This record gives sequence, structure tokens and C-alpha cells, in this order.
Amino acid sequence: MKIVRVSGGLGNQLFQYAFARALELRTGDEVFLDLSTYGYEAAHNGFELDRLFPVSYKAAAEKDIIRLGTRPQGPLSQLRRKFFTKRTHHIDRLFRFDPEVFGLKGDRYFEGWWQTERYFAPCADRLREELRFIADPGERNVALLRDIAGAGGPVAGDHTLVSVHVRRGDALKNPDTWVCTEAYYQRALNRAREGRKPYFLVFSDDLAWCREHLDLSPDEATFVDWNRGAESWRDMWLMSRCSAHIVANSTFSWWGAWLDPSPDKLVLAPERWSLARPQPFAYYRYSFDEVVPESWIRIPVE
Repeated sequence: MKIVRVSGGLGNQLFQYAFARALELRTGDEVFLDLSTYGYEAAHNGFELDRLFPVSYKAAAEKDIIRLGTRPQGPLSQLRRKFFTKRTHHIDRLFRFDPEVFGLKGDRYFEGWWQTERYFAPCADRLREELRFIADPGERNVALLRDIAGAGGPVAGDHTLVSVHVRRGDALKNPDTWVCTEAYYQRALNRAREGRKPYFLVFSDDLAWCREHLDLSPDEATFVDWNRGAESWRDMWLMSRCSAHIVANSTFSWWGAWLDPSPDKLVLAPERWSLARPQPFAYYRYSFDEVVPESWIRIPVE
């Protein structure tokens, strides 16, 4: 038995689900998801995968979660989890691909973010089948794509639809995450214009900033400002319908680009995913070097 902890918002859930499926397909072991975190941790709209995608998973039983892992629900359990970790509780402390996790034998509890395509690249085609949106994307979003792609629309003919994601709200609170500067977006927009006629769909938690700072004319962009709250996932649906992408250092737009099935899509990403650097004696030694897939183009942020 293997259990994979699931926590965080939609982008994080997708990485953890993809890791769990890869673990199951590569090892042949039965893999369960620990969804209990949504009972004691706040996370946007809670667990969303089963209402958006035709995913296949089994929820872990409470007794097995307690037997194999340690929940960080108080000061003592947090210390026990980090410094007196159960042998069966594997914590990803590196934030990069570790092939040894596929060789761990016996019952195990896996905790981590697993944010690199290398974990699930061998089963990417199967994952894309499981991660097809089945929820209603909403008439306004469907009409948007229909109108801009229709006869006389801005992407009729040889135009390219480009998603642009700007993350500011929570990123501004942490100096390590504020890497997607105005200079980054200007370079990315210019690159997206090279050799193509783009039409931009802009997504952000601060569209006022985008309208003021992004070099976009009214006839080449739509600022998508209506998918909010429990329906914010619809932004990801729209992103996945574009054929070129300018992503933020965000798992949300990472998956918006990855779920675009086009083999020749253009994805522009920040060359640095985080400004944080591993500290000599830190518990977590995150590097962030493998978050951006090799096929994507890294754009300087300074």
C-alpha cells in the first residue's frame, strides 16, 4: 500500500495526483490519496479534481494515514513529523526529481509537492486522457472562444491565441515568489509576437495592474475578469484552449499550459521559478530548477 498526501489548491492537487498515478503505474502497487488535509487546512476551493476531471483514485482510510504518516496538526506533531519521522513516512525535501521513490518497498506514506514533469512524463498521454475537463466551462467562456475564433474574430485565420497569467496577490506577500517582473512580461510578450499574429487572453488576480503595465492594445487582448470563487478553475480551462502560453511562477498556469495537448505549442516561463536558495542547515533544500520542462522556453526575469 502507498498513500500520497494531497493538499493545496488546484495546481498542487494536479501535481500530487499525477505523481500518485505515476507511482501506481510504475510500481504496480495500490496507491491511495490522503484527502484528510482538507479537513484541517484551508486551501482555496478544497479538493476539486473529482468534480472537474474523470479522475480515478481511492481515498486512504483514516487508520492507514495514522499508521504510516504523521499529521502536522500541532507543535508536538510538527516536531515529530520533521525530526522523528516514521520510517514509513517519506517527505520530499529537495523539490526535484528523485527516482528512488519508485523503489521504496512496503507500505509508505508520501508527502511532497512533486513539481516536475519528470515524475509522470512516461505516462503523460494517459494522464492527459484522465485530466480532460468534464465540468461545464460556462457559456461566457465558450462564447468567448467562439467569438474570437469565428469569421471576422481576432484569431480568425492565422492568428494565435496566447494565454498570459499574472500572479500578484499572494506572491507579493513573499519576496521569494515575486519573480515575474514587468520586464519578464514585456520580454515574453515580444517573444510571443515573433513570427505570429497573437491575440492575448490575460488572467490575473490583479487585472488593474495588468491593464496599466502590460503593453497590450485593446484590439489584441481580452482581460478575463469573470471566473471567480468556486469557478476560478475555468481560467485554467481557457488557458488549455490556447496554443501559446506565458505562464507565471504558478502551478495554476503551469497546468493550464501543460493541459494544452498541442505538440508544437509555445510555452514561455520565467527562467527562475523562485528567488529562494537552499540554506546550508535548512530542513527543506528546495532548488526549483526542474519545475519548468525542458521543452518550454525560459525568459529572463531581470
